[in-house]
Amino acid sequence: MTDMEPAERVFAQEFSAARHTVESGDASYVVTPGGAWCRRIFIVGALTGRRGSSDIMQARVADPTGTFQVTADWQSPDAVETLGYIEPPAFVAVTGRAALTGSGPRAYATVDAEAVNVVDRTVRDLWVQKTAGATLDRLEALEKGGGDERTATVIGLYGTTDEDIRRMAGMVRTALESVCPGAAVEIAPAAGRDLLLAALGSGEIPVDDAVALGVRSGLSAQEARRALEELLAAGECYQPTLGTIKPI
Repeated sequence: MTDMEPAERVFAQEFSAARHTVESGDASYVVTPGGAWCRRIFIVGALTGRRGSSDIMQARVADPTGTFQVTADWQSPDAVETLGYIEPPAFVAVTGRAALTGSGPRAYATVDAEAVNVVDRTVRDLWVQKTAGATLDRLEALEKGGGDERTATVIGLYGTTDEDIRRMAGMVRTALESVCPGAAVEIAPAAGRDLLLAALGSGEIPVDDAVALGVRSGLSAQEARRALEELLAAGECYQPTLGTIKPI
């Protein structure tokens, strides 16, 4: 499989229960009890804590079912920098690589972040709805008893029972109960420079503070810096002094 493979959507409780990896072709997958095969993963939840430095950041991202353990390191410097600007609590979207550390009962699943963005509750609720649908589809396949090779592998690894399936369906119900009414509204993303310009206000501020405003508006740190360059090039902002920026 290639890196163009879609990122899997899975709830934290299911992902945290993963205890097995499976090699398929040239790829390694974290396989969950609910039938998800995770090489890359897309999660949305509340950033409840983060710690680290400019080289590595560790974070906790909670959805309605549990908590994901997220790490960003030198392989994804933009994710590291972006996390450094976000003050918990905040809703975030994270795309990354699924990983399993340890083995057997001591194994635990983590997300190695590739991209991090601040989002709002509506985006979180939409993610919950779509993840619930994907999870129920996998549970239905498990209930039918392993009609394809991947589903049969999951049942073989975890010895999935009808009671396990009912318990995971209960997890989905719990997640859906947290969703606000009317959450399934797609929101067209605004251009990065427009988001940043709206966040800047009218005063003169340090460039680093401007980047922080961009991150809180939903951009990555790299996107915020690129947006600043575009605003300067378009003449919508200028630098009154070295290291500061001000809208015109």
